[in-house]
Amino acid sequence: MYFPSTLDFIETFGLVPVEEDPSMAYCRYLKKVLGGKLEIDISFSAVAESFQVVLRCNGHDVITVSSESVKSIEIRHDGAGSGVNVLFDIDGVASEAWIGLEPEVNCRWWALRST
Repeated sequence: MYFPSTLDFIETFGLVPVEEDPSMAYCRYLKKVLGGKLEIDISFSAVAESFQVVLRCNGHDVITVSSESVKSIEIRHDGAGSGVNVLFDIDGVASEAWIGLEPEVNCRWWALRST
C-alpha cells in the first residue's frame, strides 16, 4: 500500500499527526476550519490497509466512513483544490474517496462494480 509520509502532510497542508503508531504505520490528522466549528479527522494504517474519515460540526460527528482494502493514498492537487485521493480494491469492486482539504473541506466516496 502506498501512502504519503508525515513530511508530505506537513509540507502540503501544514498538518502534523495528532496520533501515530509506527508499528501499524498508523497516522491520524485533524483539520479545523470555520473557527473550529467544522473538523475533518483523517486516519489510515498501512498495516491494516485501512482508511477512515470523520466529519464533525460543532463537536458532533456528522459523517463517519471507514474501509479496508486500501490500494493507495495520494496527496493530489488540481484546479479545484488539494486533498487526499484514496483507491480501494474490494473483491472486484473499484472504490475511491476524495477528501478535499483546501480551499474547502469536503468528502466524496463512491464504489462502482467493475463487472
